[in-house]
Amino acid sequence: MDAMTPKQVPEARFVLTYQQSNITRNVSQHLLSLTYSDFLTGEADSLEVELEDTEGKWRDAWYPGHGDTLSLAIGWEGESLRTLGRFEIDEVELNCPPSTITIHALATGIKASLRTTEHRAYESTTLDAIAKQVADRQGLELIGSIEPIKLDRLTQQESDLTFLRNLAGEYDYAFKVTGTRMVFHAISELAKGSPVATQVLQDLASVRLRDTIKSVPQAVEVKHKEPAKKQLIAYKIDNEGKTVAVPSSVSKATTSGDTKKSRKRSASAEESKAKAKAELAKANRERTTGSWTAMGRPNLVSGKIVTLAAAGMLGGNYLIMSAQHRMTRSGGYTVDQSVCRISAPSISMTQDSTKPDLALSTYGIQREVVA
Repeated sequence: MDAMTPKQVPEARFVLTYQQSNITRNVSQHLLSLTYSDFLTGEADSLEVELEDTEGKWRDAWYPGHGDTLSLAIGWEGESLRTLGRFEIDEVELNCPPSTITIHALATGIKASLRTTEHRAYESTTLDAIAKQVADRQGLELIGSIEPIKLDRLTQQESDLTFLRNLAGEYDYAFKVTGTRMVFHAISELAKGSPVATQVLQDLASVRLRDTIKSVPQAVEVKHKEPAKKQLIAYKIDNEGKTVAVPSSVSKATTSGDTKKSRKRSASAEESKAKAKAELAKANRERTTGSWTAMGRPNLVSGKIVTLAAAGMLGGNYLIMSAQHRMTRSGGYTVDQSVCRISAPSISMTQDSTKPDLALSTYGIQREVVA
């Protein structure tokens, strides 16, 4: 009888390049941890490399130059590695005792011109045209599908980076600059994607999930004034979303019962409807949020969808808002995910209901004149 061979444990792999030179071998000898943080919107991706430095090499002969670049690829032995882009060294940190050097780097692409204050006015244009105009001005490739929402007038009195970040947030788009690309994605479109993985609750660590209806309005209302008719028009969107697994046992409600009214008045009907839809989509995503730690997988990045299984009424499809990939000397390769639920198991209230089905949110739009 043949002797049983122990099951092989997969080995995590990374390739780190410094200024076009592969330094993986030298780094591996001193590596304590390597952390890649990936954000869907609002923040630049980052890389942190923590190194043991008892011999003093990293604080002397091997000391990295500020502004020099690192490139990272990660994965598992025997599989294709995923390239995560280039990062510009922003900070070097020394801690002793014990003697360690930590290299902090940010995704390349955030040029000084992006942070320079601009004074501009945009009239009779669209959301996609503004994004394209800024991208062209900065010499960046615009990535993403943007609705041609008509905008009467916008005034910019901040940097292009801040201006587009705020504009994206107002209409529920994900925005960030990485390398030579300006990413401007509709989060609602990302939420329609297919799951890239199924994660079982019992296989995860540090799970924290919060489900509440207090922040989920029954409807959202945005107002705008029509100069020609001299009327104040309110656009109201009722929340018909199904991002809830179990309604109240008393009221059967799945929302707070409140109507969220926007304090910002829009210049046109189209703006009002787009803003109301964005407000409601964000509120529904905030219904169930959380985080967990899983075994590392290079495709678990922001903007992707994962299915949480064996979690009862907290299961369903979750959108990854941020992911932190970490490799350590002692702990292997893990990924921390910050998530929000975009679809949940909805069950019939009848006794013979045995199998939940997943359904994404839908919205109904109403228009009314405010006297």
